[in-house]
Amino acid sequence: MPFTSFNTVSRVVNEEGCLEALPEEIGRLGRGGRRILIVGDPGIAAAGILDRAESIISGDDLETRVFSDIQSDPPLEDARACITFALDYRPDLVVGIGGGSSLDIAKLTAAMIANPGPIDRYVGMERIFHPGPPLILIPTTAGGGSEVTSLCVLSDRVNRVKKGIVSRHLFARSVLLDSELTLGLPPRITAMTGMDALVHAIESYTGKRATPLTDALNIAAIRLIGANLRKAYENGDDRQARKNMLYASCMAGMAFSNTQNALGHALALAVGGRYDLPHGLVAAIISPWVMEFNLTVAPWKYADIASAMGENVDGASTDEAAGRSIRAFRALLDDFGISPRLSAHGIEAEDFPAIAKAALGKARLITNNPREATENDVIRLLESNY
Repeated sequence: MPFTSFNTVSRVVNEEGCLEALPEEIGRLGRGGRRILIVGDPGIAAAGILDRAESIISGDDLETRVFSDIQSDPPLEDARACITFALDYRPDLVVGIGGGSSLDIAKLTAAMIANPGPIDRYVGMERIFHPGPPLILIPTTAGGGSEVTSLCVLSDRVNRVKKGIVSRHLFARSVLLDSELTLGLPPRITAMTGMDALVHAIESYTGKRATPLTDALNIAAIRLIGANLRKAYENGDDRQARKNMLYASCMAGMAFSNTQNALGHALALAVGGRYDLPHGLVAAIISPWVMEFNLTVAPWKYADIASAMGENVDGASTDEAAGRSIRAFRALLDDFGISPRLSAHGIEAEDFPAIAKAALGKARLITNNPREATENDVIRLLESNY
């Protein structure tokens, strides 16, 4: 039996405006190299953030190239294109800027510079054997926590599945948490990414592989989300709320990178492989039902979650308090105008058996779920959510 361990990134710089620290971080990690590859997406490019990063870097006599052709929930084709671009350029350091999709592609691209062959060779746990060039990640959303995880998720649109690559060589060497880059994020994206962070923290906190280290990170993340997500949704320029949400996403990412997630994310990945829906949205609508399924196994943990989300649990029994965590979660969905019903998002009941089978096939997630689930259990859960 392997020993439990805790691994995370070696350095996090956190302050509004810390994008300006990019040259310093490159200097720390660049080992004298001059060629910098910046990986982003069209939205970040249109917002001028990639140009700004290039301008900041260019003052230190560094050469840059940009790859920004990355879709949301990126397909394998986007990853292959970025890797081909990088292999032609041979950067000394990679900088990823954006949401989880851009950061995941940046992580994989850096690793593939030193690990040849098809991407499918590395799908699974710890199949990447050599470290790539140094990697700096800068999130522009507060949700996926990709900047501090050792995970990359890609969409295989031919086979209609999502594939995960997990490796210690996907960890960034440095992370910049600049909440200024998240100001003005549209309310719907704020809600979906924030709910994704909340699901990460809840599943990691209640999972079988939770430890006191991950518990501390997760419960702090849940408190920050409970106190700040509505504020960030209602006022995209609330600087303190944006800063706190970025912290929460980062802490939840540090935790679940060590525990992995659970049944809710397994289902979200299975649904996302079949339907073109945002990952955070699917995770959010499925989670209350998964929480209800898991409630009896760890009610004390769900009671903690209810309190952290701001529910009054004084005088309540553990079971009553645990149930209020689901009430608090559903209240967030209501406030954000997100229907918790699968049918409202175009998900067909005829796909439930295939979705259940695909979800249960994601062993790294399912084995962390606090309650064992059969295929019939999952189908019933989906039916109750329809």
